[in-house]
Amino acid sequence: MFQARKILALSSLIALAPSLLFALLLWIFDPFNPRKFEAHPMDLTVLLGVIGGMLLLWLVVQHLFFVYTMNRYYAPFVRREITAFGMPMCQACGHRLAGGQVNRCPECGTQLLPNIL
Repeated sequence: MFQARKILALSSLIALAPSLLFALLLWIFDPFNPRKFEAHPMDLTVLLGVIGGMLLLWLVVQHLFFVYTMNRYYAPFVRREITAFGMPMCQACGHRLAGGQVNRCPECGTQLLPNIL
C-alpha cells in the first residue's frame, strides 16, 4: 500500500527511534551497575520516568502516523473498490451515496464525479 519511499522511511524511523533512544539511555544511566544508584537513588527514578515518557510519546506518534497513512493512502483505495463493487461512496469523506442522483456529497459538499452514481 505504501507508494512513496518517504512514507516507508518515516515509518521505519518511527519504529526504530525508541530502540535507539532506549540504548542511548541505558548507556548514559547504566542501570545494571548497582553501585551507581547507591549514592544517587533518584537516577533510577529519572531513568524510569524518561523511559515511560519516551514510550508514551512513541505510542502517540505511532498512532498519529498510522491514522495519517490510513487516511492518505488506504482509505481512498478502499472507497474506490467499494464504489466499483456497486455501492457508491463519496471519495472525500466516505459517505455512502444511496438514492438519487446528486451533484454534491450531502455530508461534506464535495463535487461528485459523474461516474460514481
